[in-house]
Amino acid sequence: MALTIAQVASLSELSLIVRTSGAPLDREVRWVAVSEHRDPTPWLEGGDLLLTTGMALTDDADVMEPYVARLMAADVAAIGFGVGLGHQEVPETLITAAQSAGLPLVEVPQPVPFVAVGKAVSRLLSAEEYADSAASFEGQRRLIRAALADPSGRTDHVVSVLAKHVAGFALHLDARGAVVAAHPASAASRAGDLSDEIDRLRPKGVLASSSVSSADEHLVIVPLGIKGPAHGFLVVGAQRPLRPADQAVMNVAVSLLSWEMSRPLALETGMDPWRRLLVTSALEHGLDEDLLADLGLSDLHPRRGVGVIWRGSGGRPVPDEVLAAVNAIPGGVAARRPAGDVVGFAPTDDEGHIAAEMRLTAVSDGVTAVGVSCVLDLTDASNVRQAIEQAERAAALGSGLQVFDEEPTRGLASLIDAATTASWAEGYLGDLLVISEGPELMKTLRAWLDQHGQVDAAAQQLGIHRHTVRHRIRRAEAVLGRPLDDPAVRADLWFALPFGFPEATSARSPSL
Repeated sequence: MALTIAQVASLSELSLIVRTSGAPLDREVRWVAVSEHRDPTPWLEGGDLLLTTGMALTDDADVMEPYVARLMAADVAAIGFGVGLGHQEVPETLITAAQSAGLPLVEVPQPVPFVAVGKAVSRLLSAEEYADSAASFEGQRRLIRAALADPSGRTDHVVSVLAKHVAGFALHLDARGAVVAAHPASAASRAGDLSDEIDRLRPKGVLASSSVSSADEHLVIVPLGIKGPAHGFLVVGAQRPLRPADQAVMNVAVSLLSWEMSRPLALETGMDPWRRLLVTSALEHGLDEDLLADLGLSDLHPRRGVGVIWRGSGGRPVPDEVLAAVNAIPGGVAARRPAGDVVGFAPTDDEGHIAAEMRLTAVSDGVTAVGVSCVLDLTDASNVRQAIEQAERAAALGSGLQVFDEEPTRGLASLIDAATTASWAEGYLGDLLVISEGPELMKTLRAWLDQHGQVDAAAQQLGIHRHTVRHRIRRAEAVLGRPLDDPAVRADLWFALPFGFPEATSARSPSL
């Protein structure tokens, strides 16, 4: 929903008064601008609520009419005229010019400051942006559910959800431009009108899209496919241009339709194709608890789930029997990847242990290794990808069941190669390692970091005066040539000091 002049004018705390009758109050407000120039258009972007006290304007039609004309040409949303400074009331010539041009004019009475109008509009825009984001997220969820609702591969549901989201129509066309799905059904008749544009886009493959606008309709045509030639096209039409939140929903629809045609995960005989889609979707959007419940996978609690990789013996694909056994486990879901291995997710109990049936797959015929990630909150897509990466690393450790459950508890320093870090630390600390005062500066730095940058606490730890600590910190900063108020610099020093100057290591240093 776009923010309109009508919404701004209705705010009781601003006491704005609409001075034009018949001017469209549904004009979209994108921001607030303040200017006393006769021609403020070089500093406007369109959709602005322009606030002015009219200090440069005289109550003369020869001045007001060109002024309003310039604002209309710059797509100004409305004029907000502040009275009591340049003019005691809104000039009649300005009201007449604005009304004739169809430009809304509101009076900003004293003592309402312009900054109050700006803050109010900013709050409304933030609320609108949040509402758009929430609607976009819900639209994406509905699209995924629509795709999962029809395991036959039909795209009617996806097209229907997208059309309703944009309050317009949507068409799924094949590579030749023939209708595969349309919503509403009457939209299928539009395919013939689009044939020339489809013919123009087709040679360009998936790298080209098109946007066609008229006074009362906006069309977007997007090719479908992963790479190379387009396998089809998605057409979306609405009465207004698609906003970024709408485009995000459309992009998910494009991915779903492209996925359905490209089939990145091989379809196993007798297996529900939605499992492939669920795995693919999880990597992009995370695992959703409501969605899992809808699919009968409520045993898989994403906030204590794990990622799992199954590797076939001798480089061969994991047998279908193992894949079927995994998907038969309550809460288990897995799909084959093109390389023949299997990726998926498994539930754990409150202690983080996977089911006994899952462990049995590690000794199944045709399986050489099963890698299991540590327990992660898989509602976050980045955590899903991390879980799959951890499972990969675990499976690479050897045969049988390998669980990635120790690394996260050992700290980041345990993952760093000591020789490489020592070489880096030498270069990072630079002159601190060679100047005569270097040891005491590094020891002071270490204590200061150990005490979270608190000078008095560091001084007490070292048994020296706080002014001495401050002097040494400033001196170390000058030698390093790096700002010590930068958190990234402090983090680097925390790792570098134990390597470059072991005597600076405190009891709280990371385990190396």
